Amino acid sequence: MNPIDVYKRLPKTNCGTCRQKACMPFAFAVLKGDADLSECPKLTDKERDDMACLITKTDWREDLISNLEDEMGKIRFEDIAADLGAELRDGRLLMRCFGRDVSVGAGGDLQTDGILTPWMRMLALFYIKNGGAKKISGKWVLHSELRGGLMKYKAFKRECEEPLKNLFDGHLMETASYLDRQGAEHPDGFSTGHAWLVYVFPRLPVLFLYWPRDDEFDSQVSIRFDTTADVCFDVEQLIFLLEEIIKDIVQ
Repeated sequence: MNPIDVYKRLPKTNCGTCRQKACMPFAFAVLKGDADLSECPKLTDKERDDMACLITKTDWREDLISNLEDEMGKIRFEDIAADLGAELRDGRLLMRCFGRDVSVGAGGDLQTDGILTPWMRMLALFYIKNGGAKKISGKWVLHSELRGGLMKYKAFKRECEEPLKNLFDGHLMETASYLDRQGAEHPDGFSTGHAWLVYVFPRLPVLFLYWPRDDEFDSQVSIRFDTTADVCFDVEQLIFLLEEIIKDIVQ
C-alpha cells in the first residue's frame, strides 16, 4: 500500500487525536513505522486488522543510515575534525552527541557508551556530512529566524516547544535533572532563572528557557539556537533533533 491507499481507508476526519493531528500525515507515519494503526481511535478492530494485513513496513531510516555510512568513506576526517569540534584518534572521530561519548569510524560505524536511537545515529552522521561550524557566534536566535525556519515555525512549535513545555509543567525537577546530566550550563542574563545551555553536538549549543506559570501569565518555553545552527543542520533536521531529546527525557 502507498500513503494514498492508507489514507482512503482512514476516517479522514482530521480529529487531531493522534500525534500527527491529521489523517494524511498519519498515513505516511504508519508506512514509515513511526505510528501504529491502533493510535487512530476512529478505526474499528476489523478495519485495523484488514489494513494491517495489507501494509508492509520498511525501516527507511536504516536505509538512509546505510547511505550515510557509505558517504563517510568519501570524507577526510582530518579535514573536518576541527570544524566538528571532534578529536581524531587512530582514524576515528571522537565527540559528544546527545550527552554520549561517540566514536565514528571511516565507514560510518558508531560506537558509544550509551544507546543511540536510529534518529540519533542518523543525525550524528548528518552532523559529520554537513561539516560542522568553524566557530560558534554566541548570538541566540529562534528556530524561525534560521534559514528556512519561518516555513517550519508551526511544526517546531507543535513538535518541540509545546511537548517540552508540558514536560517542564508536569515534571520540572526530572526534566531539569536530565538537562544537567547532559552537562548543561546555567547562563545568566535572561528574564528567568530556569535556563539551560546544552551542547547537543560540539558545535551545536541549544538554549532552553522556561518561565513557570504565575498569577498573570501561563507558563512559557523558548528554545534558541546559535546563529550558526543552520550550518550544522537544516531546520527540519533540528526539529528531529529536538524530538529525540524530548523522547530521551521521557524514557
